[in-house]
Amino acid sequence: MQETKKKPKISLILESFTQLEKAYADLKKNLSLPEEEFVSNKLLQDKVRVDFNLAFESAMRVCRHLSAVYDIKTTSKDCLQKIGELVGLSQAQALGELTQFYIKHRDLRETLQSEELYRSLVKFLPLFKEYAKAVVEFVKRETNNPLLIDFDLLNEKAKYIKESVKKIDFVLSQGFEEFSKTPMYYDRVKYFYQVAYDSLFDICKHLAPKFGVRKFGDDCLSKLVEAGVIPQEYYMDVFKMTNLKNKLISTWEVSPQELYERLMEIKDKIEPVMKEISKSLKKLLQSSQG
Repeated sequence: MQETKKKPKISLILESFTQLEKAYADLKKNLSLPEEEFVSNKLLQDKVRVDFNLAFESAMRVCRHLSAVYDIKTTSKDCLQKIGELVGLSQAQALGELTQFYIKHRDLRETLQSEELYRSLVKFLPLFKEYAKAVVEFVKRETNNPLLIDFDLLNEKAKYIKESVKKIDFVLSQGFEEFSKTPMYYDRVKYFYQVAYDSLFDICKHLAPKFGVRKFGDDCLSKLVEAGVIPQEYYMDVFKMTNLKNKLISTWEVSPQELYERLMEIKDKIEPVMKEISKSLKKLLQSSQG
């Protein structure tokens, strides 16, 4: 039987680089201070060391993954440099120096001269951005996927949504009287709804940046409505979905009657919302190819 060729996991790479981007932004902000001000602020130095470790570990997560995908033998000491060479980064050798600095100073309990910390991080900081950029461009070429859409993730989440909605339908079809006197129905339908909503939210979270929506939280689906990805007619449905999800995970009590009525109201809107996102994605893909 022919062995399936390994492929880069786009979601893993994007998630890791999102974490890297956050740590990078904090580092850049704090290292923009004059050296004298930085050196005199011990708390700031501790924070910068934590952020640096987070940035490095996020970069290494991608490195280990690509090493496995492309069957490149690496160690913690040479992984970044070898993957830097793989993706065509001109400063690949500098990634080796960055790694040496990390290994030497990763233990936050050990003392590190503040001047050395400041100057080293100012020197190494741009490498994180260049490394991430080179990896992303490499993966786009390797996967022929210029928008870095994780279709495996989308298909998996769509499957969860469809399966969960079917189970919700079955439970609610028993009628409210049966539902209200059967605690197991309440617990199960609550779980099924959370799986369906979380899967829809994961789709939203992955695709929102592709549609130009970069700032969002629990309101991701509402943001897609505002951006025109989901038609305006679904705004209240999306609002009700999110509101119910938030109530279910909070300390607020949702009575069997309220849960039953709310699910009866919104259960048939979940898949249509997912399909509207899919339609917009197809248009986006067509425009990117044109």
